[in-house]
This record gives sequence, C-alpha cells and structure tokens, in this order.
Amino acid sequence: MMKVELHQARGKDIPVLRRLMQLYLYDFAAIDDGAIADDGLYGDAATIESFWTDPRMTSFLVRVDGTLAGFVLVRDRARYAGDGTREVSEFFILRRHRRRGVGGETARRVFDKFPGKWELTQITSNVEAQAFWRRVIGDYTGGRYEEQPRPDGKGVMHRFDNARR
Repeated sequence: MMKVELHQARGKDIPVLRRLMQLYLYDFAAIDDGAIADDGLYGDAATIESFWTDPRMTSFLVRVDGTLAGFVLVRDRARYAGDGTREVSEFFILRRHRRRGVGGETARRVFDKFPGKWELTQITSNVEAQAFWRRVIGDYTGGRYEEQPRPDGKGVMHRFDNARR
C-alpha cells in the first residue's frame, strides 16, 4: 500500500512548485494547444507567480512513499461562486503516480482539510479530468454533487458541500 502525504508548501518550496508547474503546463499544452515561449517556459510568468503570492491561495505538495509526486493549489474564493466557496485551482500528479489511486486520495485529503462549499471546473477539451473529477467527487459525496456547464460556456463545473460529512 502506498503512503500518500499532503504537505502545505512553505516559502522554501516555491522553487519546487515552479518546476512542477512547468511539468503541469507541459502536460496541459497537449490538451489546450498551449505553446512554449521563446525562453523555454510555459505559461505567463506573472500569473504563475501570483499563485505563490495571492493570500487566497494555499499550495500543497504531494508525496508518495516520501517521494515528490505533485501539487494542489486551493483558492479560498471560487471563480464563479465567489466568497464562501473554495476551488481546486490547479491539480497535478506526476504521470508515474497516475491511475494508482494517488490523485483520488490526494483530492479526498484536500477536501477533508477544508469542510464547506467547493467548486471545481474543467475545460471542455480536458475529458480525462472531467471523468476523474466525476468519479472522485461522486465517490467522496456519495453522488451528492451538482454538475453543470461553466458560466463562460467553456467547460464543466462541479459543486458540492462537505460541511456535514
């Protein structure tokens, strides 16, 4: 049995998060056709840096049997629902740990840390993420969640409340 650990990131972890973010964005580029910049990096640097400086964001590193396996970014104010609802802003598990239950266990631990209302969204083209979140949220809530189109029409949104879990 694998030991999945979730550790809140600290200032000293920002360089690690930056590097993991590049792996995440590289994977994501295959889904959203994102291009690499001339400097060899993916994504807008200012936006990425805001993940570590925004006081509404909480970053977690994921470890499996003591080895770095990914990260999760949680935002205190969901994009569409606003204040009082959290969202998983970014979620990344390294390929070698996927399809082994690491992602599901990580998500459950994150949800358990923050009882209350949640909102998760995925873009239309990210079909694998949609299936993953339907399965994980469905199992976690016993099927008590809402799924609807994102208000911007560019994907799917899942909402649930685990306050009484």
